[in-house]
Amino acid sequence: MEVEGFLVHSWVTQGQFRAAGRLSDGQSFAVVDRRLTSKLSVGRAQGSRAENVLSSARIPFQAFAGESFDGQPLWFLKVPADAWSKAHKLLIQADCSPAHEVPLLAENYRTERGLRGTVKIQGEFQRGHYVDLVFTEPELGPSATPVTLRWLSLDIETARDGEVRAVALAVRGHSEVLFRPNFPDEATLLNEVTSRVRALDPDVLTGWNVLDFDLAHLAQRYQRYGIPFTWGRTDEAVEVKKKPGARSQVLVSGRQALDAMRIARMSGTRFEDQSLDTVAVAILGTGKTVSLKGEEKLAELDRLYEQDPGTFSAYCQRDAELVLEILEKTGLDELTVSRAALTGVELTMAWTSIPPFEKIYEIELAARSILPPPKPHQRVSGASGGMVLVPKAGLFDEVQVFDFRSLYPSLIRTFGIDPLAQARAVGQPESAVLRAPNGAAFLRERGILPRLIDTYFAARMEAQKAGDETASYVYKILMNSFYGVLGSGSCRYGRTDLAGAITTFGRKYLEWARTWFSRRGLAVLYGDTDSVFVPTLEGPQLAQEFNADLKARILEEYGVESFLELRAEKRYRRFLIPRMRNQDTDRGRAKGYAGWLEVEGKMVIDVKGMEAIRSDWTPLARRIQTELLERLFRGEGLTQLEAWRQELLRNLRLGLYDAELVYRKALRRNAENYTANEPPQVKAARLLGWSNRRGRIEYLMTSRGPQPVGFSDLKPDYEHYLQHQLRPFWDSLVEAAGLKVSASWDTQGLLPF
Repeated sequence: MEVEGFLVHSWVTQGQFRAAGRLSDGQSFAVVDRRLTSKLSVGRAQGSRAENVLSSARIPFQAFAGESFDGQPLWFLKVPADAWSKAHKLLIQADCSPAHEVPLLAENYRTERGLRGTVKIQGEFQRGHYVDLVFTEPELGPSATPVTLRWLSLDIETARDGEVRAVALAVRGHSEVLFRPNFPDEATLLNEVTSRVRALDPDVLTGWNVLDFDLAHLAQRYQRYGIPFTWGRTDEAVEVKKKPGARSQVLVSGRQALDAMRIARMSGTRFEDQSLDTVAVAILGTGKTVSLKGEEKLAELDRLYEQDPGTFSAYCQRDAELVLEILEKTGLDELTVSRAALTGVELTMAWTSIPPFEKIYEIELAARSILPPPKPHQRVSGASGGMVLVPKAGLFDEVQVFDFRSLYPSLIRTFGIDPLAQARAVGQPESAVLRAPNGAAFLRERGILPRLIDTYFAARMEAQKAGDETASYVYKILMNSFYGVLGSGSCRYGRTDLAGAITTFGRKYLEWARTWFSRRGLAVLYGDTDSVFVPTLEGPQLAQEFNADLKARILEEYGVESFLELRAEKRYRRFLIPRMRNQDTDRGRAKGYAGWLEVEGKMVIDVKGMEAIRSDWTPLARRIQTELLERLFRGEGLTQLEAWRQELLRNLRLGLYDAELVYRKALRRNAENYTANEPPQVKAARLLGWSNRRGRIEYLMTSRGPQPVGFSDLKPDYEHYLQHQLRPFWDSLVEAAGLKVSASWDTQGLLPF
């Protein structure tokens, strides 16, 4: 029998490789394989001696030739996994100097077979207790068939003493609530929850803060009553791992536990805060059925539990449903699965960068019988970031943004930047290598990484043609992550000069772009890493001419085909760069600008790096800056702006904007750990009694400093908001538009009585 499926979870226990997942036809499956092996390597010249050592010890092995990462000949010896330690010790005693790295059995099993997420399974099966089909020692191979996984969202409600009051379970098309008063006791409720989870048979357990709270709390309650916490696809208990100061990990055999809040945060989308209610309202337009906070929320839930159990249960149920709706609406569930399927890491690692890269590269090395390099001992500092061309402050008309499409991946493709190609370039004649501006050299043979990116670019184009936005996005963010990975000391392949080769090529061609436009009489107002901003009504035609010239230049200088492509991305009707604060020059502020462009027939404000899109600024500052930009873009003069400013000052003093003056900032570590300095959010947190706690806090600035929202009746310190929230950006934007800045920001004379 041959089927295809997705490996949701794989692990090794009791000398067996075990895996579980979902088949393409919707059935769940498991794999059990006792054929576990581990690999040893010695120098090619020591191969015969090593084989004799293992033969004398009656350790079975398979031998084959291979190479080290830097090209030295090796001899590989594959032995049973349970004999690896003994074989390793014997080879050391025989002076064979085996490369030492403790094998990761489940990872090695998958790597040797080139397995990523989806697999082909050939073999006989039998019916299982907790899955539909169990395959014993089948043949596994890679597959590209997409498989739909089953996600279950979980939410629990607890009493103040920790008792579980309700558990909501939601899968697509079905949700239910197990309500504590409907059961004789809490232990009976917990047993029933186990039965329901197994009956629903999810591949993924999720929820909002589900790892650090829901599952961690349930583990404590199961333990309290001595009930097995067996939610997996075997009888192995759920394991909650928590290191001090770190996030929880939850291991559920045969399934994966993923925190939807973490996924939403890693996706790069910005929200006012990370609460379920805030994110749901932003994405779905609707939120929790009880939106109170703090003690008021706890009191209301206590009341509902006692007096209105139906509403209480609906609240719990809706929380579980919202999570699934958020994941479905954003596509983050499919994106997570697609990233894991493409790279070969498990779902819990799908949104990381280094593990996917290392897995992809390791699979490619294994196919070539090349041993991965050891973890780097030298410090990897990364490399200087992308180049920033000095911005020119001012308000400009008709500014075209030209950007290099996928710049860093394109540089890797063009110039053969690759860890193996760099290692193998050592000692080679200059004619055989391509040298980057920072001096790093790479073999001219097409390396692993450029070949992979060739494949990803082609796959992304196909996905775009097919309208598959999920696949297109997955390929894009995976390729774009490679530069950061190669500059990280945490990555096995990270090297400072390797990352520097990418950035120095990028800097070279950003400067080349500035020169190219300047020679045509066009000013470059600003440039950053992969983009240049040019006042011109031309776009696509200029980009086409630029690409042809660049292609010829790279071929002439390096003898390679250029994959760099400049495109006319968008054109701003009006474009503003504020001046550097406290400077009299016309030098603009880097990383911060705004433009006015037409989108689907409407003019919209596009803001980058300014206060209007920063969550650490107040809602008032963000709103006023956006409106001020629109007024400047529409051409309002000084008289109109001054009248509006006076109105704003009066309304501020009247208290009409008080609801927009709340700061929302996060404590990245526990409040008690801030000792060197005490920022306002920490002071506010300590007023609430926070010590061994971190998180987001809301506060107002008053005459007595920061005060948590609802903590006191003190009015906001309007002078603070005027001087620290409104005036700084107002003056810089008005000045950039060429208008006179008002010298007076005194609000004392504007009192309404």
